[in-house]
Amino acid sequence: MPSSILNKDDKVVVKRAVPSSSNNIITVAVARLYVSYPDQRKWTFTGISGAVVLAEDLVGHTFFFKIVDVTVRRKLITDPFTFSICEADFLRKKKKKRVIGV
Repeated sequence: MPSSILNKDDKVVVKRAVPSSSNNIITVAVARLYVSYPDQRKWTFTGISGAVVLAEDLVGHTFFFKIVDVTVRRKLITDPFTFSICEADFLRKKKKKRVIGV
């Protein structure tokens, strides 16, 4: 994992959530999770932030994003997801009746 704004303990949590035995971590960034629900014209911060991991699945030969909580709670926020780019620095995914943005 390249050097980043995450501290040593955060990197351990990320590596545990995305094990190197079957994945190659390409990059990690800190991000906040937004939803556009119920009004799909307005983005609302969910209160969730964490490390967004871009990784390659070495078994399935695919790329994915995963959001990992690096706070005291230490839990996985999302499963891997596909995305579309709606702005240069904003990714989004449509999920049921909601749109999620990172």
